[in-house]
Amino acid sequence: MTAYRFRVKLAADPRGLWRDIVIGGDRPLTAFQATINEAVGLNQEHLWFFGTDEDYWESPVKYQRPEEYEDLPSGGPMARDETVYNAAETTIADVITRLDLDVRDRICYLFDYGSEWRFYAILKDVMDEEPSDRPPAVTNEKGDPVVQYPPPDEDPRYQ
Repeated sequence: MTAYRFRVKLAADPRGLWRDIVIGGDRPLTAFQATINEAVGLNQEHLWFFGTDEDYWESPVKYQRPEEYEDLPSGGPMARDETVYNAAETTIADVITRLDLDVRDRICYLFDYGSEWRFYAILKDVMDEEPSDRPPAVTNEKGDPVVQYPPPDEDPRYQ
């Protein structure tokens, strides 16, 4: 029995927009992703991945949207030095274990390869008494949801 609390922050405005999300360790990474998008005002219509590097694209490990993963040539990575996993087949506990995450460690989340909505998720708490199948839920938040297609002069990513 374990659940995890992550603080998900918009990289362009980490103090102005964040969400705390609690999710059971047995839940797939796709459930975490869908909860993030709903909580911050983004749709589900674009490619995305979770990674390990602050430079996002340079992440040596990526957890990709299932449809993108399935379209990879021979199911392999796009670059020689990266390892790619199907986010639908990866649980939160798998990510914690595989990346050896401790409290205060973070992973990155990139949504929409054209617009590049960049977020990062900090592991804030390991909740051993919570059920591993706990559905994801936003438990605390700051800031209004984003406008997915804002005018350039109002886009927080370019301020």
